Amino acid sequence: MQKLPKRVRRQSDKNNKDDNYISLADACKILYLTESTVRYYISKQRIKAFKSGGKWYLCKGDVEMLRQWQKTSE
Repeated sequence: MQKLPKRVRRQSDKNNKDDNYISLADACKILYLTESTVRYYISKQRIKAFKSGGKWYLCKGDVEMLRQWQKTSE
């Protein structure tokens, strides 16, 4: 049995868990960071994310953890 391509699996994950993911723009507003900085965190796997329909979706829990870390390091 062949595995589905990652893109298909990730899209189905997003459809099943809409409340657990937020858009890149929303994450930037929550974190007070630029899109390029958040994309950097995605590339370094500090935030779980996937791309669907040309837009990035980030794991809400990871964004909240990063926000808490920002608050404690201020």
